[in-house]
Amino acid sequence: MSQITLYIKTFSPLPRRGSDAIMHRLGLKLLSQGLRQIHGLTYSSQALEYRGGHDDLTGKSSKHIILGPHGKPRLADHPEIHFSLTNCPGLVACAIGDGEIGIDAELPRDTSPALLSKVLTQEEQKKLDYFSATTELSRSSANGTPFHDSKTPNQALSSSDQQIFSRLWTCKEALAKCTGLGLNTDIYRVTFRFSDRSVLPAAAECSSPFRALLPLRFQNKDYYLTQNCLPSGHIISICSAKTIDRVEIRAAAQEAMLRN
Repeated sequence: MSQITLYIKTFSPLPRRGSDAIMHRLGLKLLSQGLRQIHGLTYSSQALEYRGGHDDLTGKSSKHIILGPHGKPRLADHPEIHFSLTNCPGLVACAIGDGEIGIDAELPRDTSPALLSKVLTQEEQKKLDYFSATTELSRSSANGTPFHDSKTPNQALSSSDQQIFSRLWTCKEALAKCTGLGLNTDIYRVTFRFSDRSVLPAAAECSSPFRALLPLRFQNKDYYLTQNCLPSGHIISICSAKTIDRVEIRAAAQEAMLRN
């Protein structure tokens, strides 16, 4: 079993220009903080840099980091320590554990249904429609208003569909990072299944702990997933090659964000 420590920093979304590089550096600072607090290792965020030009994996990397065939970073001197970084508008996160791990986060947003046929399996597409319809029906019943499902193929996703799509998409990204294979057609063909116990509460109620999803088998190996929705509305999914016993959330230390 594995215990995962998750460092999170939330903030107002940054202007698009240059934001990716800024969030990447913030992620390295979270990693630096975590390695120091959990393992007593002192690395500056610069010492952990593994993307030379940030968007170019062929750029110069730190001697403390080695990259896998598809760009997955590892600590050169401590292969027993595993980590994964993610960022999206308004959030940066770093997960650290003792086994292969992958993390992804998304802020649900408008997504064209045309994208569903490319990245979701047919079973996932059906379940997305089922869960969204169930959610809307429950809300309509609670409000005493009639329920109408008027979606068309060219219509933008409803807010409930946006959340469900984000749940599925972050699972795929987390699996891609955990395996180190990156997103590819094999990942797209994986069907992620939600149980009744893994239903996430509304954003206003997101103080609950991470909820385990149904495990899956990919390329003859078992993987385990857990997921949560933060008060900010962000969906976070974590994938591990070990069963996940606990996810401990730690806030980013302000001094860590200011330190080089």
